[in-house]
Amino acid sequence: MRLVYSLPLLGMLIVASGCGGPTAPVDPQAQVSGTVTNDGKPVTLDSRVVFYNKEKGLSLVGTLDSLGKYSLVPADAKVGIPAGRYEVAITPPVPAAVETSQNSPDYAKMMQSGPVDNQPQASNLAPDIPEKFRDPATSKLVFEVKAGPNTYDFDLSKL
Repeated sequence: MRLVYSLPLLGMLIVASGCGGPTAPVDPQAQVSGTVTNDGKPVTLDSRVVFYNKEKGLSLVGTLDSLGKYSLVPADAKVGIPAGRYEVAITPPVPAAVETSQNSPDYAKMMQSGPVDNQPQASNLAPDIPEKFRDPATSKLVFEVKAGPNTYDFDLSKL
């Protein structure tokens, strides 16, 4: 009779043991923040600082505020912001989406004459970010991020 009561309890314990919350990151963790300016002035609001770690296949993004300040945010809490070597790019803000609901003016134009090309080009969105900094392969910005707090400030006119 005891076995009959013990089996369901044992089954519940086995199932519950696999129901833990998110696990903590394994790698030593970092916090990364800083400021991006060009000739001492903050670059375009909502531009992004992107840190790429090829070894881990990881991209981390921080969005610039009105003062040019950013903090990297991990895309996955299980991965966090691991210490390591990162290539960096500074990219313009993502353009707003074109509204294509049936009641929008853009939709009516598109239906009459084809796609509406009213999206600004990336180079026009942030003229204060030189083209070479928009790609980690050409920016030549490479940093060794250490565990703990890291501050990386960029004045693009001096790089």
